[in-house]
Amino acid sequence: MELKAYNKSWLPAFKGALLIIFGIVAMLQVSGTIKSLAIVFSMLVMMIGILLLSSTLLFAKYKYPLWTIISGILHLGLAILLITKVEAPRETVVKVMIAWILYNAVTEVVEAGILISMKNAFAVLFIQNALFSLLLGYFLSVLIADVSPDKVFRIGLIALGFGIANEVSAYLLSRIREKK
Repeated sequence: MELKAYNKSWLPAFKGALLIIFGIVAMLQVSGTIKSLAIVFSMLVMMIGILLLSSTLLFAKYKYPLWTIISGILHLGLAILLITKVEAPRETVVKVMIAWILYNAVTEVVEAGILISMKNAFAVLFIQNALFSLLLGYFLSVLIADVSPDKVFRIGLIALGFGIANEVSAYLLSRIREKK
């Protein structure tokens, strides 16, 4: 396995920036409610979906465009579901957020599998992101029982770390150029 170019290095950069914003909002506890976190979270998920769809349709150079389109549609669907459930009980809102996190972990593993099939060592970065997703999901699952400032702060801290890891991944992915 070797380090090879990856044509979607921008995705971890955008996802990282949005996760950092989500983490800061959670850590500052701007409003301290699960509803405000759900709104910011749904914006994160929606932006990822829009980026996946638009990049596939605009650039059309991906090796697996159908996977990227399906992933984008599912991201948008989960974002819309979360927006429609924002007034629902806390348990419902958190379950929808966890559903996206689990889906995100699966997509990270699929992306890693694609990179492994291409013998690209950057697959490790996607496995790392899947593990961060599951950690974030665990801390969100703790919110089902009750929301406390300490728990929300921890979620923000995990999201911030996850965002920084995505930014580092994006940087590393962007440094390798395709061989001509």
